[in-house]
Amino acid sequence: MSRFVTVKRAALVAAAAGAAAVALVAGSTGSASAAHLRAVAPPALTVDFSANNDEAGAASAVGAGFGGTAVVKDADGNVAGKAYDMCDKDGITPTSVTAFCHADIVFADGDQIAIDAVFPVQNPATATYPKSFDGVIEGGTGAYKGVTGTAHITNRSLAVYDITWDAS
Repeated sequence: MSRFVTVKRAALVAAAAGAAAVALVAGSTGSASAAHLRAVAPPALTVDFSANNDEAGAASAVGAGFGGTAVVKDADGNVAGKAYDMCDKDGITPTSVTAFCHADIVFADGDQIAIDAVFPVQNPATATYPKSFDGVIEGGTGAYKGVTGTAHITNRSLAVYDITWDAS
């Protein structure tokens, strides 16, 4: 084999190895970036609106709005933040109200999660607990930036909700 062919092959092998190395680095950098952007799954929470929610004072008509603030506690009962909600009544019966609600959970460190859900609000005089339903995780900030999925909500007593998550 001539020296020219050997040098040419060596150059091609070096170029191929270089391209593979660049692709490998680019691929691992892309994976690291994707992993870096992946949101943390939110912790299980209890949200207690019993101290401040104005649903009872809202007009008994479709479209009437109400809202409130809640203490948010972690699984150990420690205060983890606050929740703020705004709801519109979409259906009214003698024993319940169906409301479309948007809630923002603001953690003590400032990170947030936003949830939308159709809430079955029971008449306190005839309510039965627990009552479970799902909401949509709309997104978040900080550690929860980019989070999506399902919020599993259980109304365990008057104005008290437990939330677990199927989030990604």
